[in-house]
Amino acid sequence: MPRNQDEIFSAFEGDNYFTRNKVALEGFDAEADLPLKLINLYCVRPRSVVEIGAANGFRVAAIAERYGARVVAVDPSAKAIENGRKRFPHIKFVQATAADVPLQDAFDLVIVNFVLHWIDRNTLLRSVAEIDRLVADGGFLILGDFAPHNLLRVPYHHLAEKVVYTYKQDYSDLFVVSVLYHTVGTLTSGHASQSLSAVVAEDERTSVWLLQKQLQDHYLDCAVPHSR
Repeated sequence: MPRNQDEIFSAFEGDNYFTRNKVALEGFDAEADLPLKLINLYCVRPRSVVEIGAANGFRVAAIAERYGARVVAVDPSAKAIENGRKRFPHIKFVQATAADVPLQDAFDLVIVNFVLHWIDRNTLLRSVAEIDRLVADGGFLILGDFAPHNLLRVPYHHLAEKVVYTYKQDYSDLFVVSVLYHTVGTLTSGHASQSLSAVVAEDERTSVWLLQKQLQDHYLDCAVPHSR
């Protein structure tokens, strides 16, 4: 039996989510997609891209077509990956959760769009470490998720019989507080409308952040004082 939220999504809820949203994903509008808007607005031109929680790879397929990048799609759903391999045979698919991604490469761009709010709190920091490991020095991270002012925990309505929650918080903070990432740009929208808006109810407010990773360049060099 699944013991935590990660295992629940790996065992069956990832498949259920893909089944519920399959038709909507087939109608994906790349022009309205906020992660793609950020890539375009800030002239990010990635050569290698991995998306964690990529479903059937619809977004990285658009990135590969636009920029000629090498792309990888990671998702816990076997159904999503099976569908993606049929639709996008040129894409590499990996079945995994964010806490344990079996990839060794670092990428110019890592995308994690509306995933972190489902991750079990016991594995959240491990997932953050895995995401960070995949971002190359000087590379970019796109995070999309709920962005309330407060920390909110909402029961996951698709699994009322399970103790599963949607955890809503500003997930960019987990990276920016390290001072190894800085915020390049942010787009804020409403969850239901999926359109940009300055005024959104707190529990519906979502943001997509473009962060850049820098391991050394942002440090100021200071001379060591001579000892007497």
